[in-house]
Amino acid sequence: MRARDPSAENVVDALVLAALPEEVRELRAMLADMRPLAGEGAVWRGRWRGRDVAVAVTGDGDRNARVQAAAALRSVRARVVIAIGVAGALSPELATGEVLVAHRVMREQGETWQAPPPWLAGAAGRAGARAAALISVPRLAATVADKQRLLSLTAARAPGLMAAVDLESAAFAAAAASRGLPWLILRAISDTAAEALPPLLNRCLDDGGALRRRMLAARLFSQPSALLQLLALRQRVRACATVLAAAATAVIESAGASYAAA
Repeated sequence: MRARDPSAENVVDALVLAALPEEVRELRAMLADMRPLAGEGAVWRGRWRGRDVAVAVTGDGDRNARVQAAAALRSVRARVVIAIGVAGALSPELATGEVLVAHRVMREQGETWQAPPPWLAGAAGRAGARAAALISVPRLAATVADKQRLLSLTAARAPGLMAAVDLESAAFAAAAASRGLPWLILRAISDTAAEALPPLLNRCLDDGGALRRRMLAARLFSQPSALLQLLALRQRVRACATVLAAAATAVIESAGASYAAA
């Protein structure tokens, strides 16, 4: 007997991937008829103005993003993959809250993905996003020096584009590309190129790049200044989630024209 293919029963217009629930909370609130897929606690399905949308939260870090994005793509059959989340600015021109659409995604060690042109053609205008190169790294770019080094690297490999850094975009692009699916990545800036993050964050990452939150909470008691900075950053992430939800729904709503062009 042939094994059942779960994705055959869960066909959607778009699969939206995010590393953290905070990044996708506003989008989930905007979708109608939200419900979890049977047996898939991290994947939900809803609708946006006549389009079927699945939403999957993978967990942070490259390892979680790789494993859970692949699992989500086995659970649903999507016409396009849209990844959303926050990023740190590398280009000094970028301000917090600005939305970027990735034209090129790369790993620090060399792999590169080019976003499918039919999707890029109208995405920036629909989402109010700026064209950018995204570089995914195994650990947070926590210092200004880290960001300057990564800016030089992205400028050499993607000249002329704004640049930002995150942990998961490369994993998301690779997962979609491995299945031959068109993809689009939207990121909102949570910290500028001139801002450093608390060093404690990197000390609390596991070997897959995910934040060990219990460890972080325990260590914050002895570092109140880091706590204040992280609370401010959390507020920015919430603001970014709002603009990302608006950008993602704009792209989803106009998806029909992109299908036709692809």
